[in-house]
Amino acid sequence: MKVLKKINLGLVLAIIAIVTIVIYSVNVENNRKSAKEEIKKTCEEYIAVTNNYCILPEQYRVVNQTAADVDLNEYSEKIKNEVAKYTISDKIAEIQKLYLVESVKNQLINTSYVTTEYSRKIDRITGYKFVENQVTITFNTNVIIKQKYNEINRETGETSEKIKASTLTNKGESMVLENKDGKWKVVSTNFSYSINSDQDMTMNMLGI
Repeated sequence: MKVLKKINLGLVLAIIAIVTIVIYSVNVENNRKSAKEEIKKTCEEYIAVTNNYCILPEQYRVVNQTAADVDLNEYSEKIKNEVAKYTISDKIAEIQKLYLVESVKNQLINTSYVTTEYSRKIDRITGYKFVENQVTITFNTNVIIKQKYNEINRETGETSEKIKASTLTNKGESMVLENKDGKWKVVSTNFSYSINSDQDMTMNMLGI
């Protein structure tokens, strides 16, 4: 009888442990499902910031602008202040600032085409991968790029400003976010920037 009681007690404890684990797992999964909309919203808001600051300041959007005439110091600090609202720490804000400034500097390599608008939007989310209090979200994006350039009339020699628009699709971009004090904050990003057809720049800035 004692052996039977021990077996029954062990079985009851095992069932309780299994039920507890199942309940915990269900709660975790439900919390993650409810967090997905907030995570997506944070990503969209952060991407909107990068859209605003991954191109030259308005006063420097001049066709054939000389790179030496461009001062990005004030712009750089403005970028950092904006991304800091979404990043997990000041260190990550600094990394993301450098990321965007590098994108801007690359546009000074060839200013015969000047980007006036860069609009990235999430087209389809392909996955959420949760690890403890962090999540990696992967997605495909559509990007609309508008550029201005000067066109010379061969007959009259007159120069007129033109606008061209391009649409790109980027697959497999991602962001890592961490839940801090109940809010999702950016830890790292992996975006591809294509400004000109002959210029494809991938930025992968990780939080270190």
